[in-house]
Amino acid sequence: MRVTNRMLNNNVIRNINRNLENMARTQEQMSSGKRVNRPSDDPIVVARVLAFKTSIAANDQYKKNMEDAKGWLDASESALGMVTATLQRARELAVYGANGTMPKESMEALGAEVDQLIDELVQTANTSYGGRFVFGGSRTTAAPFTRSGSTVSYSGNTQDLNWEVAPQVTIAVNVNGNAAFMQAIDTNNDGIPDKDIFSLLQDLHTALMNHDNTAVSNTLGQFDQAIDHILDLRATLGAKSNRMEMATSRLDDTQIGLTKTMSKLEDIDLAETVMNYKNQENVYRASLATGAMVLQPSLIDYLH
Repeated sequence: MRVTNRMLNNNVIRNINRNLENMARTQEQMSSGKRVNRPSDDPIVVARVLAFKTSIAANDQYKKNMEDAKGWLDASESALGMVTATLQRARELAVYGANGTMPKESMEALGAEVDQLIDELVQTANTSYGGRFVFGGSRTTAAPFTRSGSTVSYSGNTQDLNWEVAPQVTIAVNVNGNAAFMQAIDTNNDGIPDKDIFSLLQDLHTALMNHDNTAVSNTLGQFDQAIDHILDLRATLGAKSNRMEMATSRLDDTQIGLTKTMSKLEDIDLAETVMNYKNQENVYRASLATGAMVLQPSLIDYLH
């Protein structure tokens, strides 16, 4: 095959351009810190990196859901803790009031305190977290409990608030006010709660104001039921909160593993990349020097 000056020129230029492209690609890797910057660099690696990024982003959202769920659970448990303290104080007052030797004025003073405890309990039952009422079921924008005279009414519902904390895994983070406060005491011993906590406090208030020691004493067993009921709910919420804490810790470990694996695929070894760049630079300079010798003036250049 006859080799012409044109062929030599084209080969030299093509090789120089290829070496320059290699340098440009390596320089881009050094400036970005990434082995791949576009799908054409390495389609298989890019596909795997995108899959890892999708998983990491999804896990970030699940972590936010779990943190929000734990916050809601802790707020509910804290509120029920205050309910427990209120009921225990009311039971103490019932023990005092059951004393048959207590003067009427003292019983009325106890009754006045019980009336304040009812208001306190309504306020606690209307606890909010992040602007949402925790005991309203799925109706979280309006206060679920309202007191009118001696009656406390519930305007929420019994629906659960479910947070997705993992793929196809949800957890109910709330206790609705009906289950927490309105169905708390079984007065018939048939296993079906039929009395609410507010009515119990109102019965105690009425008995104290009427100086009825027997009626006051009759509330003690119901207070024990109500306190046990609230403690059971607190135990359930605490268990769920612990589960969220452990799940969050496990997800953090998973995220670290995913990030490390993605980094191995995507990130450059800077020292190795710099060395490769220097080698490519040397090759490029050598190709320029070789090209300068190959592209010498030919006989045609003198026949102009």
